[in-house]
Amino acid sequence: MILLSSLLTYPQVRKCSIQQSLTVLVPRVWPFLHHTISSVRKAALETLFTLLSTQDQSSSTWLTPILQDMLRHIFQFCILESNQEILDLIHKVWLELLNKASVQYVVAAACPWMGAWLCLMMQPSHLPIDLNMLLEVKTRSKEKAGAKLRQSQTQNKEVIQEYIAGADSIAEDPATRDYVVMRARMMAAKLLGALCCCICDPGVNTVTQEIKPAESLAQLLLFHLNSKSALQRISVALVICEWAALQKECTTVAICVQPRLLGVLSEHLYYDEIAVPFTRMQNECKQLISLLADAHIDIGNRVNCSVFTIDQANELVTSVFNEVTSSFTLNPKVLQQLDSKRQQVQMTVTETNQEWQVLHLRVHTFAACAVVNLQQLPEKLNPVIKPLMEAIKKEENTLVQNYVASCIAKLLQQCTTRSPCPNSKIIKNLCNSLCVDPHLTPLAACPAQPQSSQENSKGPNSDKDGMQHTVTKHRGIITLYRHQKAAFAITSRRGPTPKAPKAPIADLPTGSSGSIPTELDEAQKPYVVQRRGAEFALSTIAKHFGAEMATGLPHLWDAMVGSLRNNIHINNFDRKSLLEKGDAPAQELVNSLQVFETTAASMDTQLHPLLIQHLPHLYMCLQHPSTAVRHMASRCVGVMSKIATMETMNIFLEKVLPWLGAIDDNTKQEGAIEALACILACVFKNAGNFFAVVSFG
Repeated sequence: MILLSSLLTYPQVRKCSIQQSLTVLVPRVWPFLHHTISSVRKAALETLFTLLSTQDQSSSTWLTPILQDMLRHIFQFCILESNQEILDLIHKVWLELLNKASVQYVVAAACPWMGAWLCLMMQPSHLPIDLNMLLEVKTRSKEKAGAKLRQSQTQNKEVIQEYIAGADSIAEDPATRDYVVMRARMMAAKLLGALCCCICDPGVNTVTQEIKPAESLAQLLLFHLNSKSALQRISVALVICEWAALQKECTTVAICVQPRLLGVLSEHLYYDEIAVPFTRMQNECKQLISLLADAHIDIGNRVNCSVFTIDQANELVTSVFNEVTSSFTLNPKVLQQLDSKRQQVQMTVTETNQEWQVLHLRVHTFAACAVVNLQQLPEKLNPVIKPLMEAIKKEENTLVQNYVASCIAKLLQQCTTRSPCPNSKIIKNLCNSLCVDPHLTPLAACPAQPQSSQENSKGPNSDKDGMQHTVTKHRGIITLYRHQKAAFAITSRRGPTPKAPKAPIADLPTGSSGSIPTELDEAQKPYVVQRRGAEFALSTIAKHFGAEMATGLPHLWDAMVGSLRNNIHINNFDRKSLLEKGDAPAQELVNSLQVFETTAASMDTQLHPLLIQHLPHLYMCLQHPSTAVRHMASRCVGVMSKIATMETMNIFLEKVLPWLGAIDDNTKQEGAIEALACILACVFKNAGNFFAVVSFG
């Protein structure tokens, strides 16, 4: 396919009259778009792209008759695909198709299917897609094939079930499945967003038209935004986000959807998607009340509702149950039965609440993103800002967190001239979220954090402690301590060899599913999620503002270097006075250095001279009495060695490297060792080998 399409790029071949034959030949590629082998699917897409990109505007001659089928096949392909590389290629082909086809023909071909495509995008991840919604892929069959074979093929076709993001990920863990499904929805939104630009084109929305395509689009989007389905609201909000990011001038759609999006942000619904667990919760609550009544405990005066909200159900199984059972002398057997039922109801309430919280957060998050992308911010910004910040703190799907990070950067840009300006508060909250995980940002008062509660319960006198490097507030190397912890966690595992993990979904990035390291407790998971979201946000903000970051966001720049300038005096460094100030100023400096490390790596090259000016401050921090400060300063030096290698290494070799020989000053030695290790980790990726030499040499 690639060879044949490449031949068409040659002028000699294009001179031949192939326009009519392409109308017949191109549809033969459709079956290969749905092939089980990914390389075949990729080749089919590359063939289509080659044909579209090498043809001039006369391509409409062969393209127009098959335009609708091509749009339908490509969009369906997007919904069923789970490979990132192929999804990106789908987007590339779709944009080229919209570019080469006449806008009038695109609108005429796509409008009848816009509603069906939105429905495919809204498909629940756990349910198979109705085959009536999918375009059947017909392949040429030999005439000699017998009726029995055809019947067998028909039966096999009926058994096949298709799912959004492909059936191959159905058996994956919930986090991975959620990732690939969200990826498919987001790519579908990109396709429909680009299509909305065509539908809103002024050329196809003339004054003489009785029904304008843009008006029909606005009504379709409003219909789904008015529904009680979370997936409908999320999908439409995503499409609006992608359309608004490409096109700002269509007021017909913007004026219709913006007020409704603000209305969505103020609503708290029990969405259609939780109907089953919500109904189960109602039934179990009533069963518990009946059991209490059988035990002659009447709670009618405490619970007087026909339909329980999640909060009311939770109150029933906690405070209400405890009060009424404690005020009666019950048979132990009866009390046990009641408590068993209470635990069952409480589990159902918890599950229902968790499902609702995820849906509620995503509905509000994407609605807020749509408002930001439309660039029509309301007077009161809190309803827009709150869900975005909540998603940064709580959303486990990294795709969603990255999407929100981009919208926060756009929001800050739009608010730079606003009065009062919310940017300082947003930046402060992001910086605080960045530093909540003590396993990444050490505590000045307790820099050596145990990795889990099991490790913590063993106490300081466990067998391995004598073999490990120890870290206190003022002595030790945190990087060495963490390397040894990680190595010990691997070598000390006992029991049978674990089964080899099944092959992950192709191209799924490490950590993309929101997975949390297994050595961490469930209680630590929220801190990891919150810290990761803040990392995404600050990095994206730095890239978005580019060379204007320091002036456009002075509060972020101050959060990076303000504490360095205020607490570290290059010409009058007094370690004793820093020690006397205590842990609070040291922790402030640690947090500031954490912001420095995260943001500096994403800053525009034009701002690097400003960062280089603070290298002397960083090197002075390497002899700070606080172990946590020395550790964070070393990590910042490592980052600087990547973005300003010559300047960083010149000062390091001249000022810091000699500290390795300062046998009378352990603080300087430890600071120099850790800084060198972090430089090696960033530049050469072999800090572990370095520490092996330091530890045992």
